[in-house]
Amino acid sequence: MLGIPTHLAPRVNAWSTVRAFHAAAIGSVVAAAVTLLLYRTAEPDVRVAGAVLALLPMLAMIGVHVQFGTWRSAVAFLLTGGVCTWWFTTIVQREVPAGWVTSYLLSLAVIPLVLVGGAGAVASRVVVWSIGGFLVGRLATGIAVLQAGGPPRPLVLAWITLAFVVALVLFTSRNTARSERVQPELLRSAREEHVSAYRAGIEAEAAAILHDTVLNHLGAIALAPEGPMDPQLARTIEADVAMLTGKQWLAPADRSAEPDPAAAGAEFTAMVDEHRAEGLAVAVTGDPAALARLDPPAATALLRAVGQCLANVRKHAGTDAAEVSVFDDGASCTVMVVDDGRGFDEQETGADRMGLRGSVRERIGRVGGDVQVWSSPGSGTSVMMSVPYERRDTAPGTDGARTGGERSGGVRTSGAASFAVTGESDRGSTR
Repeated sequence: MLGIPTHLAPRVNAWSTVRAFHAAAIGSVVAAAVTLLLYRTAEPDVRVAGAVLALLPMLAMIGVHVQFGTWRSAVAFLLTGGVCTWWFTTIVQREVPAGWVTSYLLSLAVIPLVLVGGAGAVASRVVVWSIGGFLVGRLATGIAVLQAGGPPRPLVLAWITLAFVVALVLFTSRNTARSERVQPELLRSAREEHVSAYRAGIEAEAAAILHDTVLNHLGAIALAPEGPMDPQLARTIEADVAMLTGKQWLAPADRSAEPDPAAAGAEFTAMVDEHRAEGLAVAVTGDPAALARLDPPAATALLRAVGQCLANVRKHAGTDAAEVSVFDDGASCTVMVVDDGRGFDEQETGADRMGLRGSVRERIGRVGGDVQVWSSPGSGTSVMMSVPYERRDTAPGTDGARTGGERSGGVRTSGAASFAVTGESDRGSTR
């Protein structure tokens, strides 16, 4: 019963046990009817139609009790079942002379009464109802045998069924009590694991934002000429300080609010204009409107990753031009940042360099996306980032993202795309 709330485990355990008993009761009635028909085939002179007919009301009452599952339906089932068992025993006692066959048939008629299970709310009540059903069945068969003047019939199979019911209920009750002790620990561990994973994601995003803002600004200030600070850099620093001191970046997106289709496009344009103001010639191709189809956390992550790629071009590529291409393949949004600068070997990048690893790869990975980099010294750099659109039937981070990345590779026709394809073949390595 692990995974079920502790206070509901006993009731669910008893309910599932009773449901299994009801199925077995139906099977017992059917087995009794089939046995009678087979015996009729072997002994053509035996009249078993009345006995089979006696089982039908019992079968109907099982269906009623399964439907309602109350103590009233259980009592009605026992009363009807007792009368049917007496009727069944009277006919079998008269028509079936073989003693062991008679005992077997009577046991099959009594077993559904043993498996009545009551309302199934508490495990202990299941045992009480089963014992009561056995006594009703034993009384009904005993009266019928006495009226016929025959010898007593041992209901061995019914006794075995009753013992099995008691043993099963005791066993499941013991396991339920054990799970009640274990489950709080499991729930606590799961909660702690969830909190740890959430904290790790927040810390990683905080480190990436810190790198994208503070470290980049410090580098820009260090490289700036003497004199007053550039107004554009001052405005950028002021905006980033307001973002860092606020809590908007930490709060989860409000999924209940209506998304603004123009918000992602406006943020993308503002980000590109910011890098253009800092001296980087950015050419935009493709369909930037595809960014509006992403859910807000994915769009924010993708925009920040693209911004970091453009910052890397300014700082490390040795070129003043880059191209940003946006594609929509129906399953994911893919953005490529391409430059024809000096390039680099990603495997030789130091562990302390967080730009590509923390601000691009890990950030896109946290929203279920995929990043591919093609670069080598002297051949420029192409970074492709694919983020799947939010889907109800595909969890973030699964094949949807990877499929989107692979599909986007087959539809690129712009200049940035041809540059990436030729760059892949010329550079000879994909990292």
